Amino acid sequence: MHLCAPDHGFMGTSAIVASIIPVAAGCAFANKRANNGKMVAVFFGDGAVEEGVFWESLNLACLMRLPVLFVCEDNGLAVHTSKSQRRGYESITQIVSKFDCLVYEEKTTDVEIIYRLTREAIEQVHTQFTPAFLHLEYFRYLEHVGVNEDFDAGYRRRDEFEQWLRVDPVGLQRKKLRDLGWEKNAIESLEMAINDRVNKSLVRAQEADPCGISELYKGVFA
Repeated sequence: MHLCAPDHGFMGTSAIVASIIPVAAGCAFANKRANNGKMVAVFFGDGAVEEGVFWESLNLACLMRLPVLFVCEDNGLAVHTSKSQRRGYESITQIVSKFDCLVYEEKTTDVEIIYRLTREAIEQVHTQFTPAFLHLEYFRYLEHVGVNEDFDAGYRRRDEFEQWLRVDPVGLQRKKLRDLGWEKNAIESLEMAINDRVNKSLVRAQEADPCGISELYKGVFA
């Protein structure tokens, strides 16, 4: 959860809820000052919008017209707490729309629709010189942290999960490929190739040597 690859434009992640949002605003400010034409995208869950830094960063981005795309991945939960138990308002997009900010909302799980919506948002950020907020709906398949199911915890029901599977993004794309004439074996071969690539990356990471102690001093100035 603490990854970064600045050379590839990936400035970092953090396990602390909402903490990366002001970093994204700072990166967008740096890009604007450098006049390099770059923009920033920052991803966070719906629980993060209850942190003050989200509203501070959104307000600053709107005030300074920073090139940043705020992407809220909304699964309706903050750990085990639903939105109805956390919020004194109905819609996050209605609140954000009161700011000088472009707002996009999509309930579909079709990645092609989401891709087109995102492209539109990016183009508008570049042409209107204003931040944008993209709200997308998700579903948590497993527990908050880990690889297990936790329906027995009582905060959500298994039938909700089974209903979501009908519009699972991967399953939806698989069906669309079949409708386009792709053979089942061809689709399965493609999926296996992707899984193999992920598994090989995992093995390489597990077999890699630990970082040297000098890494501790990188970025330390005093």
